[in-house]
Amino acid sequence: MRKLYFQGAITLTAGAMLLGASTRASALEIKSGNDKVDVQLKGHIARAMMMADDGNDSKFFHVDNSNSESRIILDGKVKASDSLTVGSTFEVQWQANPSDKVSMGEETISGEFKERIMEVYFDAKDMGKFSLGRGDMASDDSTEVDLSGTDLAGNSGVADVGGSFKFYDPAAEALVPDENGEVVDNRLAVSNVFDNMDGLSRRNRVRYDTPKFAGFGLGVSTGEKEMADVTLIYSGELSGTKLEGALAWSDPGSEKSYSQINGSASLLFDFGLNFTAAFGSRDVDNMPAGGDEPTFTYGKIGYKCDKLLPFGSTAVSVDYGAYENVKHQNKGEEGTAYGLQLVQKVSDWNTELYAAWRNFELEDNSGAGYEDISIVMAGVRLKF
Repeated sequence: MRKLYFQGAITLTAGAMLLGASTRASALEIKSGNDKVDVQLKGHIARAMMMADDGNDSKFFHVDNSNSESRIILDGKVKASDSLTVGSTFEVQWQANPSDKVSMGEETISGEFKERIMEVYFDAKDMGKFSLGRGDMASDDSTEVDLSGTDLAGNSGVADVGGSFKFYDPAAEALVPDENGEVVDNRLAVSNVFDNMDGLSRRNRVRYDTPKFAGFGLGVSTGEKEMADVTLIYSGELSGTKLEGALAWSDPGSEKSYSQINGSASLLFDFGLNFTAAFGSRDVDNMPAGGDEPTFTYGKIGYKCDKLLPFGSTAVSVDYGAYENVKHQNKGEEGTAYGLQLVQKVSDWNTELYAAWRNFELEDNSGAGYEDISIVMAGVRLKF
């Protein structure tokens, strides 16, 4: 075990040194086929090494960090007038060994391009922004408002790292073939228990965002499969203290049989101390008799220092989340997750080094004695 960690540290350090040769620029201006259109190519690579222990087995993985998937972004925009910008965004992600998909039985997953955003928008200074195409629904990221500077290493979406690892019960009967000779593993995975209810993600939709007024803004969208949502956001600063927040309601339409309300807020003081909180609750159709609604609460305390090291800001945090009845409302599932996060910026390299430790616990009314799942991750994100 010590040898694996030592080898991992050497690999991580060498990778960071190589990536450090990059330019400071965060985007590349490229020539368009039309002189009226400004085009930028940008994106990032977020790779990591990860060690997982489920109480029965432990294994080392090389992963793409699903807190911030590696991606390529192509932005184009036209300044139509002093008050109107017409633009488009084309964004794809590519992940080999996603950190939320690898498991004890699957440590190598081939990478493939996956669409994220393909939209056209009209942004009018005094009238708001209208977006058409595949992109963020208004409620996307509404439980992930986070000013700690450590969200790359860990946030309320705790299942983004380790989501496919399954809980082990030492007293349970070993997996045996069914009558057809197939072995089906029905154990609960981390992603079955831990869900931060972060809105409706990215969809084919139409969306409208109002202009900001006194720090407040409103976003509404409707998309495929009759889904719809609305989100109230706030962003403000007073004497160096920053506050951001979001409160969302969403209905996934015919895709899911529930509606939900969720939100998050983050406070960052000028001296670096910060607090982040998130919550979510679902109103499930046809709730089982005696069942409880799915809910979650999450909190993080952190400290961000710009002058601890000469080459970039340092951010550290500790977090805790409680996730209840996410999948089986009548089995009393209670999952708790807690962890530590560290993110170190290297500003001249446009690079971030990060490390995290996360522990998952599960209890339910079945009487099972589930072992904890523990994960350590360290990696690098380079923006270009």
